[in-house]
Amino acid sequence: MSYLPPQEAGYFEAIQVYYTTLTDRLALFGARDRDLLERWKEEGRPARLVCRGIREAVAACDDRVPRSLSQCARYVDEQWEAYRQRRVGRHGERAVQESTRTGKNAPKEQPGSDESAGTQRQSSERSGLYEQVRRAVEEAGKGTQEERFRQAYRSAWRRLQQVGEESARFGYREVDVVDRALVEAYLDALYDEERRAIEESVAKVSAGLVQGMSSAAREEHLRIKRKQALVERYGLVDVVEVIEH
Repeated sequence: MSYLPPQEAGYFEAIQVYYTTLTDRLALFGARDRDLLERWKEEGRPARLVCRGIREAVAACDDRVPRSLSQCARYVDEQWEAYRQRRVGRHGERAVQESTRTGKNAPKEQPGSDESAGTQRQSSERSGLYEQVRRAVEEAGKGTQEERFRQAYRSAWRRLQQVGEESARFGYREVDVVDRALVEAYLDALYDEERRAIEESVAKVSAGLVQGMSSAAREEHLRIKRKQALVERYGLVDVVEVIEH
């Protein structure tokens, strides 16, 4: 199960929702876990990176679900170190490119070309992530057998185009927007009895888990559970899962 914490949710809330949804166990973080979260936030560890570490910890523990964030810390640290190494590698490549570009053998700037190296890099990163999402949506739409679900993928494709035109940088926030649009379109495509069955299933598995959450966290938890049900029952392609992190 993959998940991108929404930007509008708080850092701690997003991680609480993910942990609860992944483990089906209400996350009541103790003082030690809260201190750990504070440190991770201060260090600049993205919530989605922490969630990925939690997912790795759960997968490594087989049937024994980690009872605290402290038990996931090693896996979060590994994700953080890999993330930092990737950033260092990109900066090194950029430095070499910049050195080559500004050397005496570097080609002269063409008239009217005033884009900075930062803008060019941003455009490259944007197009890479955008293309991954576009391919995932298009291939899934072509591969589905039912017209109602093909329409759902077309709806998500149109939302992707809109977001791409509106955003200067296509990042994980935009991926989340497209993912949500696809889930909503899939839900709208269901017949009444199918939608009822999903809601009843989600309510059953979430009973007792959402009582300690804020209203925003509760809604996000239920949304993710609906998405899981769509993936399992109707073959919804998880846009987030197919992205190369």
